[in-house]
Amino acid sequence: MTAFLATLGGKLADTWLSLLVLPGLLYLAVSAAGSVLGHRTPFEHGLLIERIDTMAKTPATHSPGTVALVAALILAASAGVGRLAGALGGGVERGWLGDWPRPLRPAARALTRRRTRRWSAADARYRQALTTRALRVSADTRASHAPDASDGPPTLDDPADRPTAPTTAELGEARNLIALARPARPTWMGDRLLAADARIHRSYAIDLTSAWPRLWLLLPDTAHGEIKAARTALTGAARRAAWGLLYVLPALWWWPAALIVAVTWTGAWRQARLAVHEFAELVEAAVDLHGRDLATALGIPCEERLTAAEGREITRTLRKGA
Repeated sequence: MTAFLATLGGKLADTWLSLLVLPGLLYLAVSAAGSVLGHRTPFEHGLLIERIDTMAKTPATHSPGTVALVAALILAASAGVGRLAGALGGGVERGWLGDWPRPLRPAARALTRRRTRRWSAADARYRQALTTRALRVSADTRASHAPDASDGPPTLDDPADRPTAPTTAELGEARNLIALARPARPTWMGDRLLAADARIHRSYAIDLTSAWPRLWLLLPDTAHGEIKAARTALTGAARRAAWGLLYVLPALWWWPAALIVAVTWTGAWRQARLAVHEFAELVEAAVDLHGRDLATALGIPCEERLTAAEGREITRTLRKGA
């Protein structure tokens, strides 16, 4: 038990140091340096060195008690800024996933409607392309079986004479870049998670909200690790984006901090999109690979592949009449 507590204490100390103190120290250093340099002399390091030398010559800096007190205050301030970034990261994550606060919900609805219109137009183009391709294949098949199909001059339906147009794969990709299913959230990330639920329900008639806690208990440790890693990556990206937002404050008096805001936020946003996509894919994969295990655990016969019939029975069982 002593060894376990010592190991746990070490891990907690490492986490506290890496997540709270070190980023907080960097933030305080940038803020302090920026307040000295200002907008007019943003890279005048000599001015910064001169200010540090002046502070070092003051009598208070030679007092061990003062040094210890200042160090403690700096560490406490660093940890406090880190906690603030963590709390702000939760808000960033909810915003990315489309869970906007009440004052912003009119804007969220307007953005959702705009995304829905774009998705509907892209989906219509994709389906029209599928229909056109099917008609062309049918026409080409009939022409190839006609008696004089190979003797006459090329027709307008000849592939070589057709105007270049986006392929069905390109049109489908353009639609999926907006959302994999009809948008219901103002953000791509929120719709990507909802699309996993919609696709699972469309394929298996399973209500993922009620099935997921039970399915989670049946998943192997490897699947647990992969899904947790993707979820942790999203949380980490939101925290980094929160740090980017905090650097807006020192950017008010030292403009190079704005570069930190742009780089940090952009990198965090890209990582969050990748994490959300990976998380949604892993959730779908868990249902694809272990949905039969869930049916069997609930006493629902599923001898071969999971179908909508078994999925509806799973949903009825788990909802308990609700």
